[in-house]
Amino acid sequence: IIMKKIKKHFLSNADILIFFFSVLFFDYYFRNQLGMSSANAKVIFVNIFTAILLSSFMFLMGQKTRLTYGIVLMSTMALLCFCQNLHYNYFSTFFSFSKASILKEFFQVKNEATGKLTLDLFGYFLPLIPFILINLFKGKQYKYNYILRICITSFLCILSLACLFLTFSNYPENIKKSESDSYLYHTLYNKVRAVDRLGLYSYTIKDAQLTLNHKIENTDEQKTMIDLYIEEHGYVSEPNDYTGIFKGKNLILILCESLSTIVIDEELTPTLYMMKTQGINFDNHYAPVYQSATADSEFISLTSQIPSIDNGPLAYDFYENTFPSALPQLFREIGYSANSFHSFKKEFYNRETLHYTYGFTYLYDWVDLNLEKRPEFVEAYNWIHDRELFTKALEATNENATEPFFDFFISVSGHVPYVRERYELEYDLWQTIVLHGEAGEEYSTEALCYLAAQKTLDSGLEILIEDLTKTGQLENTVIAVYGDHYPYGLTKSATKELFTDLKNDYEIYKVPFIIWTPSLENSTTIETVTSTYDIMPTLCNLFDINLNGHLITGRDALSDKEGLIIFEDRSWLNDRAYYNATKGTVIKLDPSITDDEIEEINNKVFEEIQISQNILTSDYFAEKN
Repeated sequence: IIMKKIKKHFLSNADILIFFFSVLFFDYYFRNQLGMSSANAKVIFVNIFTAILLSSFMFLMGQKTRLTYGIVLMSTMALLCFCQNLHYNYFSTFFSFSKASILKEFFQVKNEATGKLTLDLFGYFLPLIPFILINLFKGKQYKYNYILRICITSFLCILSLACLFLTFSNYPENIKKSESDSYLYHTLYNKVRAVDRLGLYSYTIKDAQLTLNHKIENTDEQKTMIDLYIEEHGYVSEPNDYTGIFKGKNLILILCESLSTIVIDEELTPTLYMMKTQGINFDNHYAPVYQSATADSEFISLTSQIPSIDNGPLAYDFYENTFPSALPQLFREIGYSANSFHSFKKEFYNRETLHYTYGFTYLYDWVDLNLEKRPEFVEAYNWIHDRELFTKALEATNENATEPFFDFFISVSGHVPYVRERYELEYDLWQTIVLHGEAGEEYSTEALCYLAAQKTLDSGLEILIEDLTKTGQLENTVIAVYGDHYPYGLTKSATKELFTDLKNDYEIYKVPFIIWTPSLENSTTIETVTSTYDIMPTLCNLFDINLNGHLITGRDALSDKEGLIIFEDRSWLNDRAYYNATKGTVIKLDPSITDDEIEEINNKVFEEIQISQNILTSDYFAEKN
């Protein structure tokens, strides 16, 4: 009789047990998928009491309500883990609610994410099966005294909430922000470190709280701090042998989608190879990735300022700000025309507003350029060939602008998906196969298609140079190309296939930056560390544009100043060391660098990011201009 009663009570509440362990499973499986430690005591503690809290309400529910409650919550938590895992696979960081405004971009290019979908991601939904089955076959639910159920629920709620509150309010402090769990919890400044050290549930709750309670406070004290910072760290130009060598020439600056240094090859990409070996080549150049990827790379290369990190995407939260140091504005001030060209929709990343904020006279999109599409064209799957963009852009420039001109091209050929069905890659894919063989011989289909997509860019550059030659403008035109970010759209297997020589994780961020014009007498290779931040001040020096007093994060890469690359998570890289803020580890590239120097750079990075975020939230330059 006793065993029957125990069995009856157990079956009646087995769904609660399954729900409880499912909550624990989600986080455990999530951490296992991402290679994070599952032995973090604080994370385990939070997970247990989160599971207790969510499970406790089920004691008050009838059988059908329990089933509905469980399915909704378990599906929501599984979907949360699924999406965050997918987001991490794609961007190597986690989604924040503050980025909600950028979701419409994802749905426009949702085909990009399919390459990151793997069968193991659907493992998050497995606990739903036993939960549903036990509810269907356990029989009639045993009815306990209602007062007893209220007492059990109340006790478990109070216990779990108290324990969670004590955990959230007692993360250890540290005078070093980079080592303080309390600062990490209250700011979530490093999303990956926060999830690793605090747990996904803690991160999600705090992220929601920060987003809902977010208030932008523009105080006089903040503006005074910015004034003092600019006064102390304002840019000081140092003339060198390269100063003004391109003064008065035209400039075509090309942002190249997902372009990596691995594709520059004499046979695969002969035009890029020619530009690299005959121009100014920055051989150790990196493109840090921020929350809006390409849009933020545009911002950095045009302004040399840090984009939005702690708030929502710059393209949607700060598009009305004033950026007096933006490259198009500076060129227009010295008599240039300045236009931008993109073979996609101008509303994508809110470019239709943002590019005018930067100072461009006009943004030409695929409608303005009359770019034809075949009937089988699938938006955000097929892309307009870069040679068509470059040809149409130059025609529009010669028709509507006066020399000298500054043109900014945003390429698209290098975009995912890397599949054979993209008809616009046909010829370049065939040539790539001639060089490397069919899929399976040297590279997979995906890897071949990525190489072909970049060859498409190269053939576009070849046509651009030919068109400039025909119009007699080549000798008086400088072409600068740079990769916006590493090809994060590749699957893990294709990434391993293509990037075989990486000694350190940060080297994946290495991309080309090349400046070329036929009038250069000698080629130059710059081997010091440079980044997207250095593009704007380097070009300004070459074209003799004065930046004295401006707040510039980068530096003239042709000067003797030491470069510093700042990543979104507060990691940094210079010629002497790489500091990984997520792991708290240091790789000393120069053994002579001291721990005190590393800590000093850490503090500098934290301060510079804080000042840059205050500049954005206060629209500091609007009042100054």
